[in-house]
Amino acid sequence: MADATAPDTLAVCEMAARAGGRVLREWAGRFAVTQKSPRDFVTEADFASQREIRRIVGEAFPDHGFVGEEADAGPAQPPAGAPGHSGAGTRWIVDPLDGTTNYVHGFPAYCVSVALASHDELEVGAIYDPLRDECFTARRGCGAWLDGRPVRVPPVVALVDAVAAVSFPPRVTASSPAVADFIAVVPHVQAVRRTGSTALNLAWLACGRLHAFWARQVACWDVAAGLLILREAGGAVGPFRAASSAADTVRLDDPAFVAASSPALLAALRDVLRLPG
Repeated sequence: MADATAPDTLAVCEMAARAGGRVLREWAGRFAVTQKSPRDFVTEADFASQREIRRIVGEAFPDHGFVGEEADAGPAQPPAGAPGHSGAGTRWIVDPLDGTTNYVHGFPAYCVSVALASHDELEVGAIYDPLRDECFTARRGCGAWLDGRPVRVPPVVALVDAVAAVSFPPRVTASSPAVADFIAVVPHVQAVRRTGSTALNLAWLACGRLHAFWARQVACWDVAAGLLILREAGGAVGPFRAASSAADTVRLDDPAFVAASSPALLAALRDVLRLPG
């Protein structure tokens, strides 16, 4: 039986995402930048945002695990790429600043992503855009919302009517599969956008600003909240590498995926990408 006195997971999730966003606003223009690897940045703001998020969810649910992008924000976090990095058990999956390169250069497309997962089942999620003061939220089986108003994907079924988003890894060459995917899709859609924020892509797909999106190489913290929000908004999601259309087959340990605002559009995008299915 659920503890009626326990904090509400979605309320805590949204509170943590908004708090992380406040930290990003406070740090804007006064942070130091470190290069994780070529074209992949991390700032003091990333770490400060994650510490605040971890404090909030840890105080509310001290028995829950925590998986965040920035590895020095607390103890007992498995290293990126280790087996079980997203793992089993109940844990918060957090990207304290999705779109760090945008943040560094003042390009207005970045956000905070917070989700709670039990094993591979996403329970609640929140994506907060601190520039637009927009918070997308979802609870499993209950729907998705933008600032408390329900959101649903639009019924786009043809690629020619779709605005698609593309995601490139930090290091990409002319011969990369991601470039081949982009070239394959461009002739078939209305337009293609690259925002630099996977979480925002998924949130905007959920509310109809975008209609399709795919990602070959991505981490669990980039997508955990967004996948739940999109599914609860009626979107269609399938794995990138496996031949299946089932929404629950995108694993958090390997979350490469294709997403669209309808099953028909998802199938058309998979066909253009020449994926098995």
